[in-house]
Amino acid sequence: MNDDMILTVKDLHKTFRLQDGRTLSVLNGISTGIHKGEKIAVIGPSGSGKSTFLRCLNRMEEPTSGVITFKGEDITSPKCDINLVRRKMGMVFQHFYLFPHLTVRKNLTLAPVDQKIMTQDEADAKAKELLARVGLADKIDEWPDRLSGGQKQRVAIARAMAMSPDVLLFDEPTSALDPEMIGEVLDVMKELADDGMTMYLVTHEMGFAHKIADRVLFIDKGVISEEGTPEEVFDHPQQPRTIEFLSKVLRR
Repeated sequence: MNDDMILTVKDLHKTFRLQDGRTLSVLNGISTGIHKGEKIAVIGPSGSGKSTFLRCLNRMEEPTSGVITFKGEDITSPKCDINLVRRKMGMVFQHFYLFPHLTVRKNLTLAPVDQKIMTQDEADAKAKELLARVGLADKIDEWPDRLSGGQKQRVAIARAMAMSPDVLLFDEPTSALDPEMIGEVLDVMKELADDGMTMYLVTHEMGFAHKIADRVLFIDKGVISEEGTPEEVFDHPQQPRTIEFLSKVLRR
């Protein structure tokens, strides 16, 4: 493993068993990795396995087979304490998943205090710092249902950062937002990228992916069918399926 390789994936498969007894293969042998500070955009059609791939990285979905290594540790091993690993793998979801019965402050401080990583005072200070960073310092004692969609997602990003993760996983973080709110979330994500955060980003925001990604993975039918720099994948795609996909999404 290279010294700066944070996460590697080797021959990842994921199969779901359906209610009628049949099986559905969603991931069919993905191998890849991410270096410290690298930003990887994952694109592809709906149903191609992008989100499943992302959720397998921190074992929110259990891989059927394959090996995932995080900072030198095989996290697919039965001996791995995945809860310890997840402290360093922040995740931002499509639908925010803020706790509605907790204030913004408590949403950010619950995990680090509950897991005894910080005292309440330390977590409060961290929360204030992170909310200022995402432009929501004045919302620290607000309730989630009083926030706009864009504000909720920025709080969710701050919450993911509260544990000082080594990598952030973004699962289509703007797809549930009204168009006018997308920009405020993308601005926060760009700032994180500019600051050197290691990021996996599943997204339909092709312009944003082109701008911030170091590498682009095009996933189709559960495999990486094309991979390269944004210029290579977006401007000079080689595979017919990539060309077909981009011709549809880029002309909208």
